[in-house]
Amino acid sequence: MQRFSSIYADFVVNTRYDDLEPEVIHQAKKLILDLMGVSLAGYQLMEFPRMVVSYMADLGGRPEATIIHTKKKFPAVNAALANAACAHALDMDDGHRFAALHPGTVIIPAAIAAAELSEAGTKEMITGVVVGYEVMIRIGMAINPSSLNRGFHITGITGPFGAAAAAAKIMGLNLVETIDAFGIAGLQQSGLIQVNHEVEGAMVKPINPAKAAMSGLLSSILAEKGAKGPLHIFEGKDGYLKAVADEVDSDLLTRDLGRKFEILNVYLKLHAACRHAHASMDAALKAFRESGIDVTEIEEISIETYPAAIRLAGITKVTAPSGGRFSIPFSVALALIKQDAGADKYSEENVRDQTIQALAGKVVLAVGSKWERLYPEKRGATVNITNANNKTWSAEVELAKGEPENPASWEEIYTKFHTNATLLISEKDAKELVDTIMNLENASLGEFLELI
Repeated sequence: MQRFSSIYADFVVNTRYDDLEPEVIHQAKKLILDLMGVSLAGYQLMEFPRMVVSYMADLGGRPEATIIHTKKKFPAVNAALANAACAHALDMDDGHRFAALHPGTVIIPAAIAAAELSEAGTKEMITGVVVGYEVMIRIGMAINPSSLNRGFHITGITGPFGAAAAAAKIMGLNLVETIDAFGIAGLQQSGLIQVNHEVEGAMVKPINPAKAAMSGLLSSILAEKGAKGPLHIFEGKDGYLKAVADEVDSDLLTRDLGRKFEILNVYLKLHAACRHAHASMDAALKAFRESGIDVTEIEEISIETYPAAIRLAGITKVTAPSGGRFSIPFSVALALIKQDAGADKYSEENVRDQTIQALAGKVVLAVGSKWERLYPEKRGATVNITNANNKTWSAEVELAKGEPENPASWEEIYTKFHTNATLLISEKDAKELVDTIMNLENASLGEFLELI
């Protein structure tokens, strides 16, 4: 049997920009645009990414790759780590529901740093992003839900492979070097989902994708220098698959690789919260808008959803914005009162707002047998809003907005980007950044980097 790392390496080395379908290229650019907006807002709004950026900037070092908003270059692995921390800080970055991970926050920062390090063109960077998504997502699909049930943060434990794939492609590694990069990457996987369960601890969740981006890029750098990695990193008797999961669907590791592109099945978020809260938020907003009542008239909000949503976004007492992102009750209350749950709405001020907290206290969560049965094909929720007169308004959402089956419009994507980006950069630069990214194959890397 051919080694999985060899199959992936062959895919990475032999994928060419000119072979990619236009829709795949367009999706990659859209995801880069989305992540840039989320990253700029993450740096502006959240303390943890600023800590990381400040520390990496203070370390200094060889000027290889740009750290967001500093306009200065630092060692590429440090830039990848710092930028990935910014990208995941708001929990508003893209994801894949069947793989249960966030690919963009790992792959795009690693790809940008690799492109700067190797002086690659933007077409090579786009291609690297595409192959990184494909490798990372397939690994996540194969080990999910077993790895998640064991407590792993899937983004953290698959990310080094995705980042290594992206970097290897962009840096022009050959087949043997790419196999070695995967072997080295597999030794560095880490990340625990315990971080979702703690109000204060949730602020450091970005360390998982940040380390993954850094590890994947480092793996490709070392492989290029001649370092050798374990050849049987995936299927070995003490390899990755045995270590991270009790059950693995090995067929999903390579099914349709190079023929069907999972990057097209990635979702975008319109709320700055854990994805498992989004169906509840969308349904609550729908029911509330149909009711025509004021939030002060709400007596109870009952929500039925799937078990993983309650497990991963079930924090009940919110004392910090980072914890609010992993609380369905708080997120629903915030969305109803503010009619928006964007990046800047998860603030200290809103956490202290007793009106929001009081409404969150009226949310009752329960597992719905329907949603438990349909998960993960559907990540749904049923919401009932009841007033003091015992009148109820109901709404149901099977898949939150932004999924491939329920896609966000270009206007929604643009509005999200513009709202996020202009928290840190000017209107003029934000508009130029949109034009540059959506025409990235015809722009230089320098033109792109000047705007972030």
